[in-house]
Amino acid sequence: MTQFPIQANKAAEGIKHQQGVVTTFTGVLILVMLTLMMFFALRVGVFDQRNSANDMRQKLVFHRAESGIQHAKEFFWAHRKLVASPLEDKLPNGTDGWLSGVTGATRWVKCSDAGLAGLTDASTKGVHPCFGDPNPLMRPNLYFYSHSGSLDVPLGTDALMPGSNETVTVQALLCLLDIDYEGDPDHPVQGCSTNTTDNTVGDFVDGSHYMITLLARAGGDCIGSDCNSEALVREQVSNFGAAAGGQAPSVPLVTKSTFPPSGTAEIVPNPNSGGVGVPVSVWMNSNTDCPTGSPVDPDGSSWATCERQEWYGLDALPEDYTCPGNCSCTIDESISYTKSGYNTLGIDLVADTDFPCDLFDFYFGVPRDDYETVKGYAKVLSNCDSLGPNSTGIYWISGASCQINSNTQVGSPNAPVLIVSAASNTTLNGGAKIYGVMFISDTEVAGAELDVKGNNTVYGQVIVDAALASYNGTFQVVYNEKAIEQASGDGGLGTLIGGWADFHPSWQ
Repeated sequence: MTQFPIQANKAAEGIKHQQGVVTTFTGVLILVMLTLMMFFALRVGVFDQRNSANDMRQKLVFHRAESGIQHAKEFFWAHRKLVASPLEDKLPNGTDGWLSGVTGATRWVKCSDAGLAGLTDASTKGVHPCFGDPNPLMRPNLYFYSHSGSLDVPLGTDALMPGSNETVTVQALLCLLDIDYEGDPDHPVQGCSTNTTDNTVGDFVDGSHYMITLLARAGGDCIGSDCNSEALVREQVSNFGAAAGGQAPSVPLVTKSTFPPSGTAEIVPNPNSGGVGVPVSVWMNSNTDCPTGSPVDPDGSSWATCERQEWYGLDALPEDYTCPGNCSCTIDESISYTKSGYNTLGIDLVADTDFPCDLFDFYFGVPRDDYETVKGYAKVLSNCDSLGPNSTGIYWISGASCQINSNTQVGSPNAPVLIVSAASNTTLNGGAKIYGVMFISDTEVAGAELDVKGNNTVYGQVIVDAALASYNGTFQVVYNEKAIEQASGDGGLGTLIGGWADFHPSWQ
């Protein structure tokens, strides 16, 4: 009987040994699971890190492409007078337009002359910029930028990103917009055209309205020509006029104050401003709801309006629309005139009871209280001393005085200017000759006024959103549609709705 306890102890010891095996197995299993979880976590972490790195590369290269687009906009804006001009000697210094055909000046080539196979085939792809337009039917009517053997817009990226492993190139397409306001006023844009020579054909274009398609290709994390990331961005921009948001009046002289002031004036009207064959010389404020509304008072001055051929004394308008000799309105050929107290008021003088009280808003499409918007895309000067024949674009004059010096030409027939004078006093001294639009504004100084001393001529338009002082001499305003359109066409480059894309189905 003494052996039974010994057997029971051995059985108990066996059970204890079995319990240790289970504990060991459980511990090993937990370690294995922890190891697997660690490897899984590492794999997920590496995957997330790679995704994060790829996302970062893509963002960097995308921003690089966007920066290229912005630099290209500035490049074309800086050369806006030349970009779409087919004229030789576009500027007074002899600089030619980029579509002039002059050797060394031309920077645009027709896509139809590039010898590209499948240009009008939607299924054909290519690296040439002409494939950057997704509409294959539009491509033959476009130009691509090409200069000094390169298809790239000169951005100077090496200087902008020295030692960087990021790259960006921008190529460009030009569409000369075919505009037909009379045939289809609701949809005036008829498409693109390359006809810059035959003005007897309906699709003739002079480069006044254009659209540029910018094609940016950026590479990131590059070693030589091999890059680990790439971005393709397209953006379409079009030029717009300073008065694009407003309603530019097609009249040579617009005034919100009393007309005429003392002195002598000659106005050559728009022959069709009031309809076909209905001339308008002066649009005046006769709105009694406006603080400065005043009816026409012809007494106390000597002035006349006459048709273009009568003023020039020629049957055909000179090519540069500059008076070739002594141009003047004679009494027997005038439409309206005042001389020696005898008044003849014709249909060309419009005293409007509905004249806009905010003439600034009417012209620019910006309320006068927000005039800084217009000022922001102009060259701001403190006086007019630097203005001359080589001046181009839009100028905003702030300060006490804007004096156009005697016998000074401002602007030129091919490159007229838009002068917005917000100075206290704007004065034209004898012999001044201005091509373009003069907008006299009292937005910055209440009581701002326009003075004319001596014989002066403005080819284009004068808008007086201030006070007319006096004409001490003969002040001539000769309506010229070309000068007005070109002068007010420098508002900037604006992005077209639907013109941005970050992919190119045809441009590889």
